[in-house]
Amino acid sequence: MRVMKFGGTSVGGTAQIRRVVDLVEQARKDTRVMVVASAVTGITNLLVDTARLAQEGGAVDAALSRFEQTHLSIARELGGELEALAPLELGLAAISTELRGLLQGVGLLRECSPSVLAHLSGLGERASCLLLEALMSARKLSPHAVEPRHVLICTGDPLQATPRMDEIRARFAPLRDASGPGLMLMPGFFGGDERGKTLSLGRGGSDYSAALAAAALDARLLEIWTDVDGIFSADPRLVPEAFPLAEVSFEEAMELAYFGAKVLHPKTIAPARERGIPVRVCNSFRPEHPGTLVTDSAAPPDHPVRGLSFLRDVALINIAGAGLKGVPGTAARVFASMARTGISVVLITQGSSECSISFCVQQSESDAAVRALETEFEVEREAGKVDTIERQGQLAVLSIVGDGMRHRVGVAGTFFSGLADVGCSIAAIAQGSSERSISAVITEADGPRAMAHVHHRYFGTTEVVELLVAGVGSVGGELMRQIRQQAPHLRAQGVDLRVCAIANSRKGVIEPAGIPLEQWKEKLEAGTASASLDSFREQAREKRPGRPIFVDCTSSEDVALAYPSLLASGLHVVTANKKANAGRMAHWRAIRETASRHQRRFLYETNVGAALPVIDTLKNMLRTGDQVHRIEGILSGSLSFILGLTEQGVPLSQAVGTAMEKRFTEPDPRDDLQGTDVARKVLILARELGREVELEQVALESLLPADFDADGPLDAFLERLPSIDAAFQRRVERLRDEGKVLRYVGSVGQEGCAVGLKAVPLENPLAAVKGGENALSFLSERYSPTPLVIRGYGAGAAVTASGVLADVLRLVEGPLT
Repeated sequence: MRVMKFGGTSVGGTAQIRRVVDLVEQARKDTRVMVVASAVTGITNLLVDTARLAQEGGAVDAALSRFEQTHLSIARELGGELEALAPLELGLAAISTELRGLLQGVGLLRECSPSVLAHLSGLGERASCLLLEALMSARKLSPHAVEPRHVLICTGDPLQATPRMDEIRARFAPLRDASGPGLMLMPGFFGGDERGKTLSLGRGGSDYSAALAAAALDARLLEIWTDVDGIFSADPRLVPEAFPLAEVSFEEAMELAYFGAKVLHPKTIAPARERGIPVRVCNSFRPEHPGTLVTDSAAPPDHPVRGLSFLRDVALINIAGAGLKGVPGTAARVFASMARTGISVVLITQGSSECSISFCVQQSESDAAVRALETEFEVEREAGKVDTIERQGQLAVLSIVGDGMRHRVGVAGTFFSGLADVGCSIAAIAQGSSERSISAVITEADGPRAMAHVHHRYFGTTEVVELLVAGVGSVGGELMRQIRQQAPHLRAQGVDLRVCAIANSRKGVIEPAGIPLEQWKEKLEAGTASASLDSFREQAREKRPGRPIFVDCTSSEDVALAYPSLLASGLHVVTANKKANAGRMAHWRAIRETASRHQRRFLYETNVGAALPVIDTLKNMLRTGDQVHRIEGILSGSLSFILGLTEQGVPLSQAVGTAMEKRFTEPDPRDDLQGTDVARKVLILARELGREVELEQVALESLLPADFDADGPLDAFLERLPSIDAAFQRRVERLRDEGKVLRYVGSVGQEGCAVGLKAVPLENPLAAVKGGENALSFLSERYSPTPLVIRGYGAGAAVTASGVLADVLRLVEGPLT
């Protein structure tokens, strides 16, 4: 015996009905079959909504017409395959007449009792079974119609009935017998009491009907046919990278279903588990897919976690007070009050101090839960032994589930650090005694990004990283090119970089799903002036992306001043802009304090050496306890390039022009020529060493003569620059005669911070550094007398952009702190 249950989408139209009968016909060749059918998709909700509308005195003719036409249209499309259409139309008309009569009664009384609603809401299943029966009969499959009110005997709440399994087995005995019918067809969702009165099995009722039938028939297999390829590792609507699981254990399936997985209801598993009946969840639209097999002997998973589930619309109730400590029976009173009120508790946690008990209920039941507790503890509240009973709404429960979690070290750590990675705060935590599940109560709005990131942490699936880029000049434009070029390689490594926002000084564009990088210039040009830093902050606060990174490729001081607010809104910050780290010391501290407080990261490797690992190297030296005595070197690739050209006889003004054409300089080359850019870099290094230094405390010597007027508009400055070519070239030639060259050197030492021109002998290592190179030496306790030297190309948009991209990937792949 095989029980095959078909969901609403599986019977949702003519083609689907035909497919169901094809599957049943194929299965019938090998075994006896019972088919349990749901209502056509959307019909049950239509019936419940129409009953509510009738109760309120509203017009129901449109809903009645929709119910009738939905089923009649399918019947008439099947008409050519049926022995006769008229009997089917009469059967459907009888159900519609029954529905009309029920709704008229509800409308007259302005009341829809639970019994009436239970009866009314099961009419969709009866209608879909008529359609299936007609086509099965036409194919000579001889279906035997089973009336659930006569075999699924229940008691209790008409909308949440409790099955009586012993009686159900007794009623199913004739059908269980080997001489019984070979094909049976039964509507799902409802049963009946001893008198045959309709009782609904509640949410997941059709699956539950099938499980009860399978247990009563001693079936060898229960199949749940739906519209997805089985049970997934996570909700694929929230985690596109989720994948179907080949098999899970009964216990894992119950945990996943209980905490929100929609494919199976936890009630469905229990009867099958009790009788040891395997359950297969499969896709009626892709019957060739093996789906998911649920058994009591599922193979151990490859990962400690089998899957994730997400339960929405939850509220956290907290009852606390010093008077609760050590008082026997407090917890019993709490949960007895919930039971009396008919409220199901989703999750429980208690503080080790015994002074508080927290538990979760459905959001819709939270008001009633608070009132019940206030009544139960009224005396204690008046005596001050119990504080105000608190309720926190708009929450959800995110759970990890897996038999492989038992006795595995680090599973919980990965879970909670994953939540921290995406800035998700936790309201409560619970772990099952079986060590098979761990749950965290989080804000519902945080759920999708938290679930996606935790899934990535456990399964190594692709992680989406959202970039919001400010500044798309030479460096920013090159960054766009490099991201586009590297995208296929990065996706193969599990990282999907999406540029979701771009802004320059004039316009901006925001597309949360990602801006096509082959069209980013056109998209930006068509953007609006309103896409500012405020828009970036709102994007982070409202959309709550998983890994949002603000990338600053500007040289704007205003943008740098905004870093604390950007970090506070949930954005990580990666910057090539030196203005923040070289700004006032108070701002420097504010950035780090905000990043720490909000668990965001602030990366700025390119501030000193473009793509050279200067900052990272220095931090590693200091972390490991080394004492750095002196840092010295050439920190400007642009000045290295310019001075190299002057050695070849190129006039200074022409060398500057060439550097500007190659985009080696800052937007205003005076930042380079006057030493301001190098002074900022030296200041940044000094602060990394722990020194509290302001920019004006850096001793600065300009490359330009002291009497040269460097003020005014840039064009006017460049026009005046040739006037010093001859004098500068004479200085270069004089030093050449002395066996020396000019280099612009920055240093941090015991004497302080300084930058300026320095005449370097040809045998000095710095003499060979030119053509856009940077070189930096670290003299330390460990690296002495021979210093640690970093040398490499340090000019140009390409290397700077590659350094920015490296910081982005370091943030994605590395730990939070």
